[in-house]
Amino acid sequence: MRILLVQSYLGRRDPHGPVFPLGLACIASMLKKHQLKLLDLNVEANPYPKLKEELLNFDPHMVGLSVRNVDTTMRRDIFYYFKEVKPTAELIKKTRPGVKLVIGGSGFSMFAGKFMERIPEVDMGVYLEGEESMPELLANLDNPGKVRGLFIRKNGSIHFTGNREFPDFDALPMPYRNIVDVGPYSGRHSNSIGIETKRGCSLRCAYCSYPFLNGCRLRLRSPWKVVDEIEQLVKNFDIRNFMFVDSAFNVSLEHARAICHGIINRGLDVEWNAYYDSGNIDEDFMLLAQKAGCTHFSFSPDAITDKGLDCLQKNFTEKDIHKTFTIARKMKGAKFGYSFFCNSPGQDLKGYLIRFVSGTGGTWSGMAPMHEGVLVSSPWETNLLAAGTYTFGIKAIDTSDNESTNALLIEATIADPRISGAFSIIDFHKDGWPEVRLFAEIIN
Repeated sequence: MRILLVQSYLGRRDPHGPVFPLGLACIASMLKKHQLKLLDLNVEANPYPKLKEELLNFDPHMVGLSVRNVDTTMRRDIFYYFKEVKPTAELIKKTRPGVKLVIGGSGFSMFAGKFMERIPEVDMGVYLEGEESMPELLANLDNPGKVRGLFIRKNGSIHFTGNREFPDFDALPMPYRNIVDVGPYSGRHSNSIGIETKRGCSLRCAYCSYPFLNGCRLRLRSPWKVVDEIEQLVKNFDIRNFMFVDSAFNVSLEHARAICHGIINRGLDVEWNAYYDSGNIDEDFMLLAQKAGCTHFSFSPDAITDKGLDCLQKNFTEKDIHKTFTIARKMKGAKFGYSFFCNSPGQDLKGYLIRFVSGTGGTWSGMAPMHEGVLVSSPWETNLLAAGTYTFGIKAIDTSDNESTNALLIEATIADPRISGAFSIIDFHKDGWPEVRLFAEIIN
């Protein structure tokens, strides 16, 4: 059977570059006995004409359409990817009316019923992980109701065939990366290539979708198999920069240690980054990860107080976060990113107080205010301060008008093209301050 696998078009170019279609490569690894082709619309200059061309030339019996995300999930950059799915489905059915159109991916699985309702061109949907359900579906196309884990159309209505067990992740083959040209995704400074070391997440963060998408039980891939996959990327594709796409690489910590030792023992010259859990980490492991090639440690505490962390059902405390700060300051040559929600549940932030003084040093009491009252939007205006060196003091104030005990002091040179050691990726002019989400970065 001829099967065209399509990565859904996002509707715009990602400024960070395209992301390798890992999910489709995993599905393709289970369908090798069929005639396969993979088309990522996000690397094409003219996505829809290219899709039509492939439909006409390849003439597939089935199209598998993968939807990774429905939107950006970022307030400062609201963009809906979902709006491109229906035009894609319409084009597929208009060009090849008789083709079976199957949809899947994490974006679809989050809103499977709504997808099926709003896009009648879709014949079937693969719910959650599809490595086992897709081959089973192909063997039962005349009676898809026999296959668990599908959304199908039956007698004019949408029918779910029932939940199925998640596959044994360690028993699955490596992603079939040869199915597509990796060139558009490669580069030493690219995070576009993803590697999974596990599926499932045992953490219970209140807002997170990972346990829904992959379950709450960790399904670990053997460390040597993970290192085999890294070695294959290096030898077969000359890819030396990648990202571990696990929800938290260091859960479990011993599993992550074994992978790092494997990379080091095989002498693999690679650079990578990963997300880390703040409550399951120590300095020895972070140094080991850096030695194995980790150049960026990403943490997402999301709250900074014990009360806020408890409301978000985090597995660590404020003390654990500060421990990672201490380690980060001592490690040279690595970057550390921390993401926080502003005014998350359990917090009562009213706004900020900002003062300044010319030169370096200074105390809060000796600084002049930059604004009147409590700051809830950006204080920055063009030419507000003359060029020179200043020390800024920042305090938070809560709804009971309690101020922070100590001020955060930041020294900066106005008109200097590069200011380091401050918050980054905050668009004050566009969105105002405070933000819903802040990203702080320590660079050594």
